[in-house]
Amino acid sequence: MMNSHGRDQRFFSANASIKMLVVAGMWASLACSGPVSAREWLGLTGLESGSRHDTYAFVGAVAPLAPDATLGKGWVQRYWLDWLEYRFDSNSEEVRARAPGASAMLGYQASDPLGFVAAYAGLGYRNTKLKPDQPDAETRGGQTALQLLGEIDHRITSACRLTGAVQLALGPDSYWTRIKFLNKPSTVAFWHGVEVVFQGDPDYRTFKAGFVLDEWGVGRGLAANFKLGASRTKGLKTGAYAGIELVGSFGAQ
Repeated sequence: MMNSHGRDQRFFSANASIKMLVVAGMWASLACSGPVSAREWLGLTGLESGSRHDTYAFVGAVAPLAPDATLGKGWVQRYWLDWLEYRFDSNSEEVRARAPGASAMLGYQASDPLGFVAAYAGLGYRNTKLKPDQPDAETRGGQTALQLLGEIDHRITSACRLTGAVQLALGPDSYWTRIKFLNKPSTVAFWHGVEVVFQGDPDYRTFKAGFVLDEWGVGRGLAANFKLGASRTKGLKTGAYAGIELVGSFGAQ
């Protein structure tokens, strides 16, 4: 990212971002050819960027634990790699953080015609670097944490859905929560609605609200989600954010 002091003092370069995504893709490919080898599995990737140079990029995979099982019915495994960059206020000083992370979790999924619920637990690792450095920051440096994740997708009516996810990391504590209210008129092929997001850790808190388009078909077994909204971090000015997610279902008969 370019700042007012010129190219040599960018917080991280475009090359670093590209290398991170390449490594993420290689890691996901290895995971899917090894422990994630199952009859059916879900691949996810996405990128979200904010006007205050906040960035979140991820790649992940979810698959049944047993090779002959299907998603939505029983035990599953979940692997995740991400790149996170954000800003927060510390004693009236803006601090920039970059924090690549990875996690591996086991979970259980249950589904019916009205939707599904899922719960996961596992270990995550994140390495947070701060500029300027904050020696007293609880999230500074490389840290391993217990991670808990819950998800729900519930069909309220044939044209209305509520989806939600809550993720907690314990040690140091952090959280991420997203709720979506979605509607799908009979005249369109995708869902649309609003999302609200709450996230934070001991050093910062952020609230987001935006519009979303979900499950826009872009190919066989592949759908795209789009988002656009406003983000407010404690101590900083409100900014805008936009993002895209791709979700693919592979191996299903």
